[in-house]
Amino acid sequence: MGTGQRENSAGAAPQGWSSLHDRWLAGLLGLLFFLLYLRTAAPSIVALFDDTLEFQLVLPTFGIAHPTGYPLYTLVGGLWSHLLLAGNWAWRVNLFSAAAAAAAVAVLSMASTALLRAEGLRGPRWGGVAAAATFALGPVWWQQATVAEVYALHNLLVALILLRAFTLDFASPVRRNRQLALLLALVGFGLTHHRTTLLLVPGLAVYLVWRQPALLRPQRVWLLWLAALLAPLLLYGYLPWRFAQGVSDLHGSYLPTWNGFWAHVLATQYGSFFTANELSRSYSALHWLQHWIQQGGGVGSLLSLLGLASLIRARCWPAWSLLLLVLAANLLFTLVYQVGDPEVFLLPALLAAALLAGRGLAALHQLLAGRLASWQAALATAGVLLLVVGGAGRGAPVDRSADWALHDYAADLATVDFPPQSLVIGLEGEMTALRYMQQAEGLGLAATPVVADAPERRRARLADAVASGKPVYLTREVEGIESLYSFSGEGPLIRVWPRGRSPAVPPTTRTDLLLLDGQLLLEGYDLKRLDWRGGAVLRMVLHWYPLAPLDLDLKVSLRVVDSQQKVLTLADGTPAANDATPLRQVARTPTWASETPVRDVYEVRLPTANADAHLLLILYDAHTLQEAGRLQMALP
Repeated sequence: MGTGQRENSAGAAPQGWSSLHDRWLAGLLGLLFFLLYLRTAAPSIVALFDDTLEFQLVLPTFGIAHPTGYPLYTLVGGLWSHLLLAGNWAWRVNLFSAAAAAAAVAVLSMASTALLRAEGLRGPRWGGVAAAATFALGPVWWQQATVAEVYALHNLLVALILLRAFTLDFASPVRRNRQLALLLALVGFGLTHHRTTLLLVPGLAVYLVWRQPALLRPQRVWLLWLAALLAPLLLYGYLPWRFAQGVSDLHGSYLPTWNGFWAHVLATQYGSFFTANELSRSYSALHWLQHWIQQGGGVGSLLSLLGLASLIRARCWPAWSLLLLVLAANLLFTLVYQVGDPEVFLLPALLAAALLAGRGLAALHQLLAGRLASWQAALATAGVLLLVVGGAGRGAPVDRSADWALHDYAADLATVDFPPQSLVIGLEGEMTALRYMQQAEGLGLAATPVVADAPERRRARLADAVASGKPVYLTREVEGIESLYSFSGEGPLIRVWPRGRSPAVPPTTRTDLLLLDGQLLLEGYDLKRLDWRGGAVLRMVLHWYPLAPLDLDLKVSLRVVDSQQKVLTLADGTPAANDATPLRQVARTPTWASETPVRDVYEVRLPTANADAHLLLILYDAHTLQEAGRLQMALP
């Protein structure tokens, strides 16, 4: 009995009606998850040292991304960021991930329903909802849906390829040929985005030949299929085109030569990640099992196993062989590819497992058909609700909507009062944050970011800059420079001066507090409240004047305390305090030049209003913890 006969004999509506309602259901699921991802999306930049920050700058500026270049993502995401007029650049690109992720969930639901309907199983829509809930709420996927990353779009393309494969009309050669052309075009677009699309090819080849061996016979339509596959790859022409317009990638890895183009597109330097990578993380089999369960929860994992067991029993192999080969290929790749975030490469395998979970719920629905018919809908609803809630083992929900810390840092970095021709030397992520603020917000334009990841390179660039007389700033410490220069704090940066030549700047509030038996004078301080997006912060600038070489390695403790000297807590339960080394660890106190002023900057987060609150500063020996002095101040 055919699928349509089985549905009609059971009183179901015709296939056209079912397909329409399947699409409406998928659209509703996509909308619901889009609203969830929108609500929990990161509001701005959220990381310094991964690809997220790069994409938040590259897409709105139509730049060149790191290998493999990601031209499809850059072009579509760039257009999205320009058409969406609300919000900052980073949030717009984050929202693009949310939209792509929600679309992937909708397509996944349609693919599950199509598979189950083709088998004539009862409750195919329940299976579609189960597949969507299993995958869409996985913590790794949810995280990728809330930041600017390539994996939401990649898995949308994976889901589209699977859906197109599952719904090929092999009965009509004309329609089959057109549909195969579309399928191969989707594969081509996948290859212009993420090269792991190749992991789908073995499964697709087995599936297509299994369903119709005559496809192997040479025929003229092969030219159409080949053209459909290769035409999207022309998008890689975007890279030399943009370079010719004066655009270079942030890493400086793209070279405008034939060999340079192919090295970038094929990411040849990443081939070593199959053998070694200093940033890789190695996990045990138990860890991977726990991670797998966290993504779908105990309920989703059990439904996947039930779906696999029912599949083996039913022996419905062609379409499911494609799915299992996709799962196996991506799982194997994840296990052998040595990177710092292997979990993201597991997502297509988890997508395939979610389709198995949909089959598991449909099989359970079928099993209960003749026994607990009146309870079928209630039990299916309970199963879906358990998936949504998470069930045992599901990882924690993701909510990055209040994650403003890196945005505040980048804005603070870019609002330093830079003199003309200033140089800022730091790590690549820090300099990308500065570039983002310069191009997205128009801040810090007098500064030139200088990327120097290696300490020896930072040391060399610093020496050249000081010798040239240009204003130069550091984002972090560099070993071996403490006794060569003098330093002053400027917001989150440290300005570097020729030894003994840092200028004197009068403090707003004078204290003239003499410490360490006359070795160190605290001339005064400046206090300023900063209302950052992530919450109020108090910035304190201490004006030191060493009268003699300092013997002690000092640290500063800033505490917001009440009238009983008890440290107050913030909304998240952490203390409103900051213990730090002076000059952000660039130069410890024993290296300070005598009779040379030192401006020293600190921040402490402020708790909610408290009438009795005030600021307590304690200076102490970093090694013995013995107090060297204290000062109490009113909050501004």
